Amino acid sequence: GTSTFMEALAANGTTNIQTSVTGVTASKRRFLDDRRDQPFDKRLRFSVRQTESAYRYRDIVVRKQDGFTHILLSTKSSENNSLNPEVMKEVQSALNTAAADDSKLVLFSAVGSIFCCGLDFIYFIRRLTDDRKKESTKMAEAIRNFVNTFIQFKKPIIVAVNGPAIGLGASILPLCDVVWANEKAWFQTPYTTFGQSPDGCSSLTFPRIMGLAS
Repeated sequence: GTSTFMEALAANGTTNIQTSVTGVTASKRRFLDDRRDQPFDKRLRFSVRQTESAYRYRDIVVRKQDGFTHILLSTKSSENNSLNPEVMKEVQSALNTAAADDSKLVLFSAVGSIFCCGLDFIYFIRRLTDDRKKESTKMAEAIRNFVNTFIQFKKPIIVAVNGPAIGLGASILPLCDVVWANEKAWFQTPYTTFGQSPDGCSSLTFPRIMGLAS
């Protein structure tokens, strides 16, 4: 399970991870213990899960590896792996499944050169033209549920950031357990530029991590 996990991280462009992974796996060894299931049972369970992922999700890819679940953003209903209610619901569904199955942890990453461009503002603006109050309430509820799923997830979440992480794509990172970023990753929270309230609990987590001045 550990070697497969490191291969998945390396495939997402992270570098120099061997020492870090060894340290993390040593301290969290209980999450990486091999199960005692028969090999046939493992292959059967893996095959069923891969098939389920193929037809169940549109905006993400879910790969059930030996010991962990790999969730990748690969959005078709939005550009640049940005988040709209459809994308967020699929991520929530995949996390809820991983919370209930025998996965020891979740690896969260993205397909392509962009990790996540945050909220899909074009999606939301188009819907605000109909009933602003109703759609605003739905938007807030979708974001709240998405963030709460990360907060309440009881297994470790490891994130591999392979490119820009903007807005909500950056603010969810402190809600995870370990974050690796490659040399192409950068982070931005343009809340004041867009007249947006900080999301993802970042008004609490960012000062704790970076200090009040930053």
